[in-house]
Amino acid sequence: MTIEKDLLARLMNADEEAFRKIFDLYVKKVYQFVYGYIKEPTQAEDITQNLFIKIWEKRTSIDIDKSFDGFIFTIAYRMVIDYYRQTKTKIHGNAIGHFADDSMASSDHSDDLLNRHQLDSLYEKALQTLPPKRKEIFLLSRHSGLSNKQIAEHLHISVKTVENQMTAALSTLREFFTNSDIGSVVFFFLFFFG
Repeated sequence: MTIEKDLLARLMNADEEAFRKIFDLYVKKVYQFVYGYIKEPTQAEDITQNLFIKIWEKRTSIDIDKSFDGFIFTIAYRMVIDYYRQTKTKIHGNAIGHFADDSMASSDHSDDLLNRHQLDSLYEKALQTLPPKRKEIFLLSRHSGLSNKQIAEHLHISVKTVENQMTAALSTLREFFTNSDIGSVVFFFLFFFG
């Protein structure tokens, strides 16, 4: 989906009408994306709602020259990962009680947790394949949400160098995931990080 730069610029200037339009355009897609991983409607709704709160809070850091789809779905993906990290901690902390109560999560849910852990682990391995400086630039872009210009200023390098390093990082990650056994991960990275 291509979103007009004008609409994003209005959002960045705290235009509530622009925010509502963006919400209407993306809420169903974001919910379906989150639900696809979590399979729990209430939790998926909560994450979707929190994502749009985060979009509003981070509106000034949006780079209108970059893919808004990439921006919003990267945030959604991180929130899903955070959800599973918290869930794993709760499950680990309450494991004895769950066994005693015979109310352990279904094997499907346990499989989902394992798959999320594998996905997270695979992502960490992919990051380790990047040279240190390239990895730093990638993390500043995708994890910290900085624009190429902000990264260049932060690291005292040119914007062109940032762009070249990001292109190389994405190429390396695509290759890594293309060679992995998890096809959905390949799709995710090609689509949302490409």
